[in-house]
Amino acid sequence: MLRTFWHYLGETQPRLLRVVHILIAALVIGQIINSNATQVEAITDISAGVLVFLCTWLHIIAGSVLVILGFALLFYVLVLRGFRYYFAWLMGDFSAIFADLRTLARFRLPEASAGGIAATVQGLGVGALLLVALSGAIGVALYLMGYAVGFNVIHWHKFLTGLIEVYIFAHSAMGLLHFALRQFLPVKRE
Repeated sequence: MLRTFWHYLGETQPRLLRVVHILIAALVIGQIINSNATQVEAITDISAGVLVFLCTWLHIIAGSVLVILGFALLFYVLVLRGFRYYFAWLMGDFSAIFADLRTLARFRLPEASAGGIAATVQGLGVGALLLVALSGAIGVALYLMGYAVGFNVIHWHKFLTGLIEVYIFAHSAMGLLHFALRQFLPVKRE
């Protein structure tokens, strides 16, 4: 089944993009789990306990890797498909989204297309990933430099993480639903 899913992803994603996509998803899920054992104060103070200190720094290091991977992913997909593919709506072009909605209204799955729902969701996902990862990195940097606002930025980072949690679950569910429909039900596609 995993091999079939890997090949399914290969219909729309080159191998490098699939690997980075899965690596980012795994790191984000790890970050969500790990965040429960972190404390802002443990960035500079081990008195909260060695485990909390280590989990906090693991979170910071993995978050830094996500910043790098997030920018790498952004540049890769922009080179691969261009800005308009993911962000046509920013230029006021909603035609592909409306076309996808008309296809869905006929109980059919739309194909991924430039400016369509799938591309828009993917673009928003990369944006959300970078927003969350950068807010964490900036918050930690400000905190380490002694700026009180760093604590506030870290709290915004925690709030924004909720967006990523919703996104990763919804994005995964939609991907698995599309895969299941494609594999197991005779669904007409457009």
